[in-house]
Amino acid sequence: MSDKENTVVNEIPPEKSNKAKEVLFKIWAGIKEWGRKQIVILKRAPQRIPFVFVLITSILWLFWLFTFSKTVNEIRYINWVGLAIFCNTLLAILIIPLFMNSFPKRKKPNILFIILVFLFMAAMIGLDLVYYININDFLSQQSSLDTYLARFPYISSSLNLAIVHIVLQVICAIMLALIPVYAPLIKKINTAKAIEGNDIKEVIEVDDE
Repeated sequence: MSDKENTVVNEIPPEKSNKAKEVLFKIWAGIKEWGRKQIVILKRAPQRIPFVFVLITSILWLFWLFTFSKTVNEIRYINWVGLAIFCNTLLAILIIPLFMNSFPKRKKPNILFIILVFLFMAAMIGLDLVYYININDFLSQQSSLDTYLARFPYISSSLNLAIVHIVLQVICAIMLALIPVYAPLIKKINTAKAIEGNDIKEVIEVDDE
């Protein structure tokens, strides 16, 4: 077979190349449209940003609960530790519906519920500190700390997770408190959609629910 024939065989037909470009263009257009709709939603409900943080933090806590439970079971005779974990779990669950009711649809934010959300976050931070301090006090009484932690590695893991949980709660509180700051900035983002047809050009913005 000659070089010319090899070149012809290896060439991609123009029709297939155009179809591939059209598919990629449609995928990219779909991604851009999805992103535009998400920004439109945030313009109407900027509180969704801190809500996502709160939701993720609560889900992570429930995942970490196994590590905390093992630690509590190992040193269950320490005062307040088990109660702190139980109350933290309860608050992590209750804060989700409380947050949702703080911003009712098509109504003004419920200030009382928003204050309660902040109080829940502060309470969870306080419970994390109670847990962290009590566990650290217990560990300081161990004659051979390294050996003890080597036998029960989940104890040190739970202390690290308690710190992470505190940091996440602080981030959630900051994101909630800064809604009046970043909400106007989000509203300035241009989400207008241009529709061209014949000689008419119209700019619309779709407010998705």
